[in-house]
Amino acid sequence: MIQDKMKICYISNSAAPSNNASSLQTAKLCEALSKIGHKVMLILPNTGCRNSNYYKFYNVKSKFKIKILKLFVKFPTGISYYLYSLLSILCSNYKKQDLYITRNFFTSLLLCFFNKAHILEIHDDIQIEGRVVKFMIKYFRYLNNKNILKIITTTNTLKKKYHNSYFVSKDKLLVLHNASSIKLKFKKYKRLKKNLKIGYFGSIYKSRGIDILIKLSNEDKNNDYYIYGGSKKEIKNLNTKYSSKNLYFHNYIPYSKIKRKLENVDICLLPYTNKITVSGNVGDISKYTSPLKIFDYMITGKLIICSNIKVIKEVLKHDVNSILVKKKNNHIAWLKEIKKIKSNIKKFNNLRFNAYKFANREDFIWRAKKLISSI
Repeated sequence: MIQDKMKICYISNSAAPSNNASSLQTAKLCEALSKIGHKVMLILPNTGCRNSNYYKFYNVKSKFKIKILKLFVKFPTGISYYLYSLLSILCSNYKKQDLYITRNFFTSLLLCFFNKAHILEIHDDIQIEGRVVKFMIKYFRYLNNKNILKIITTTNTLKKKYHNSYFVSKDKLLVLHNASSIKLKFKKYKRLKKNLKIGYFGSIYKSRGIDILIKLSNEDKNNDYYIYGGSKKEIKNLNTKYSSKNLYFHNYIPYSKIKRKLENVDICLLPYTNKITVSGNVGDISKYTSPLKIFDYMITGKLIICSNIKVIKEVLKHDVNSILVKKKNNHIAWLKEIKKIKSNIKKFNNLRFNAYKFANREDFIWRAKKLISSI
């Protein structure tokens, strides 16, 4: 099956370009596959930001072909969900494709019907899926079909879930954590500034800890807090509501500008609550999440202070490459950790460097090669 140069088609349901993490992950995987020599085609619905250039938005250097199904101007739901999967395959010149990749269960089911080899990437439990998919997985166990060469999960927790609950063969499952494509030289601090720049990048839902960040800025006047995320309207409302001199709100920035913003930050916070919602402020991914932003923080050598959540500890290790806060809903506990690390420059540098080494060793190119070699 493995060839030096394959024709690979990635079928995605996500709006792109957009601020959806899933769309960013798809873009970076397609770019990495293209970089290592494969001919990649990405199929998308016509639901992304039409005024933005896809490649510039995601800072894609190694371009690949993008085919947009213009019929689908809204996120495919109901009958459109099934129709989109079918038309994506039919429009992909499927007889000439060597390999498909998708995160869509119904697309995977159809690819099995078409007898097409593919990889299924899974980032969550099937509870978010429709009745047809749940029925097929539960009663027909199609996830063990020979046409599914590999099922990629982003965490060991998710792998165990699919093996134990949905009877997927262990040989079929492979854990590949997310990765970053950013490159930045490691900067060793000789001493710490009196006022550190503490950053947060991402959604501004309560489940992502926005309240903790605001309380921290009020309590901690010795450091400056920068929050990047949310729409212009949301940021305007936050700026009206909160007026701390050391708290700065900025709306969501495209991935192409993340590197430059990260360069100016000393510490990155991930103050997750017990329940972590996704786009639209729905669901709960706290059991299975492997946030892409963690790997961006690591690869740029930032000190990470994060909520102590079981699944995140598959990557982040307390006092090894990060600091994990047990009392995640207590802003004073966060402040204590910031103060402690601020007075220990040696530990500050060691934690950052350990994270930097890990993320540079297992970057997006490594992940793409590992994915292909697994089949």
